[in-house]
Amino acid sequence: MKQVSLNAKSRTEKGRNASKRLRGAGSIPAVIYGESGVRDLSLSQKEFSLAWRSVVGRAALIELHVDGADESTFAIIQETQRNPRTDSFQHIDFKEVVRGKDMEAEIPVISKGVCPGVKNGGILEFHSETLTVRCRPRDLPEAISVDVTGMQIGDSLHVRDLPTAEGVTILSDDDLVVVACVGSSGGASAAADEAGDEDEAPAKPAEAKAK
Repeated sequence: MKQVSLNAKSRTEKGRNASKRLRGAGSIPAVIYGESGVRDLSLSQKEFSLAWRSVVGRAALIELHVDGADESTFAIIQETQRNPRTDSFQHIDFKEVVRGKDMEAEIPVISKGVCPGVKNGGILEFHSETLTVRCRPRDLPEAISVDVTGMQIGDSLHVRDLPTAEGVTILSDDDLVVVACVGSSGGASAAADEAGDEDEAPAKPAEAKAK
């Protein structure tokens, strides 16, 4: 489990003009939802951007140190909004995590190993880039690793095929296809030509791709 600490401030001013002033001062308006209710916060643009680089593509537990609060608050990043021109963060939504209670989160899916089917001209396609899990905060996985080392063209892996860590339950449908190795047009036609006519030179396999 990856954990990151961030400082935050409570804010009372809301609306477009208030948010614009915050951004102009180098801060990001934010909201945290959960058992404690809805709280409006602001974060340092610089501090959050640095933290984001360390967690992007992974699930992480965020420890928010809010000024004036006796205890820190744990949360996960629910949604981010960014400026399409500058790529700066415009707004952050956090979902509160309660210590000692089950939580649900969307966990990124990543591949592990080298897929033989890709070496033979296939393409590795991820049908599900995230999966929903239930666990205690301490058991939150950074990612769900899918071992593709045994996959040939035509093979697929479903949720039911994935191993899970102790304390983590995948809530997504067991029959959901997570990743498949499919034949590219070049690779598939080359294999068919070789099987059909031994006198023809084999076609060059298409460049392997991975998503």
